[in-house]
Amino acid sequence: MTMDKPSRASLPGSRRGSTLAAAAVAAALTLAGCSSTTSSSSSTTGKTVAPSASISVSPKAVADTIKRTFLKDLPLGSLNPAVQRSMQVAAQPVTPAMQSKLTECLRTNVCETGRGSLTIGFPNDNINPWRQTFRAELTAQAIASPEVSKFIYSYSADVAGYLANFKSMIAQRPDVIVMDTIWGGAVLPVVQQAKAAGIVVVQIETPVPDAVAKAVDVYAPADLCGAYKDGAKQVAQLVGKPGTYGLYTGIPGNSSAAAWQPCLNKGLTDAGWKKSIEGFTQWTPQGMAQAGNSLYASGKNPDAVAYDYTLEYFATPYLKANRTPPILMSDVVNYAYLKQVKEAQTNGVKATAFVANSRVWYGRIGVTSGIMKKQGQKVDHLVSVPYPMVNINEVLPLYDPAMPANAPLPTLFTPDQESAVLAEGS
Repeated sequence: MTMDKPSRASLPGSRRGSTLAAAAVAAALTLAGCSSTTSSSSSTTGKTVAPSASISVSPKAVADTIKRTFLKDLPLGSLNPAVQRSMQVAAQPVTPAMQSKLTECLRTNVCETGRGSLTIGFPNDNINPWRQTFRAELTAQAIASPEVSKFIYSYSADVAGYLANFKSMIAQRPDVIVMDTIWGGAVLPVVQQAKAAGIVVVQIETPVPDAVAKAVDVYAPADLCGAYKDGAKQVAQLVGKPGTYGLYTGIPGNSSAAAWQPCLNKGLTDAGWKKSIEGFTQWTPQGMAQAGNSLYASGKNPDAVAYDYTLEYFATPYLKANRTPPILMSDVVNYAYLKQVKEAQTNGVKATAFVANSRVWYGRIGVTSGIMKKQGQKVDHLVSVPYPMVNINEVLPLYDPAMPANAPLPTLFTPDQESAVLAEGS
């Protein structure tokens, strides 16, 4: 994998911000009491939601979109109604006009679609390959939604600038603001201000403190705990007997690790496994390479290693020595790791991993659920989104050598589209 930014700001998911940003989030979560649940319940109906009359999409296209986003076949009717609608909108064919509009929207802070009546706002808080793709997926969903007439965008990588941009966005009176904020409890006052102005506020992907989760209209966080519980179970079943494992994350005390590591630890220790090594990478290329090399040199040879970002740095020392790496596990990987696994297997080296989808497309859920809420449709306050771990062998068919190495897996964009998205740089 080629990492094009040397700092932690080049990393995805909960790794989107700077080290200082992560520390601020962790502190905010500690003070406010982080939780992925609220007093409202989420639900699935077991029924398929009919698409809007203005959306024409085939059941096969929807099923293919679900498989690509979740990395697993899931029945449409098993998903939350807001997620169902999101998949239906996302499954529409991308016309040349839609692609042209996406390119235009990614180059400006205000973009009009030429149809609909609703305005969608997205205040962004970081720029890197993951965030660039996230913004583009969210924007593409707005363009594909016949209800949306305008898209408003802002960006600042520090909390003061983010809050100022948020207030400016409120003054522009969008109908819906979609957030994936890393700033925890700091956003509560502006969320309350937006709601007082009649704006629907949606928080997706990143878990936030209870006060913020309760304040927003729709909350669709990633189930990191559930994913790593699932992964622990699959690893234990694959090995078939108690083993040892390594545990890694970026920086001590970060909120992402606080969500998933206890769940993984419990799953493996309940199966009789023991932790033999752990460490931190700072979520930088240098840190990851150092951690991977140190793991290999330690001679501890754990049966499995869990880490919350792309895995090639942990596999590389073993593959260079023509040795089988530990079973690896992560909630976010890049296409570069798929290339590494394919090459290893071609060379007769067994490389095994369990991975979850990158969540880079969650903004699509934010757009669609916000539209539904603004139109008075029933939307659960807590939108549950399945987050399965899958064997890397199930994902290898998605590998495309034309896809940029630092593109998060998966994205709904083609290689040409993703290359264009990353070339925008903002």
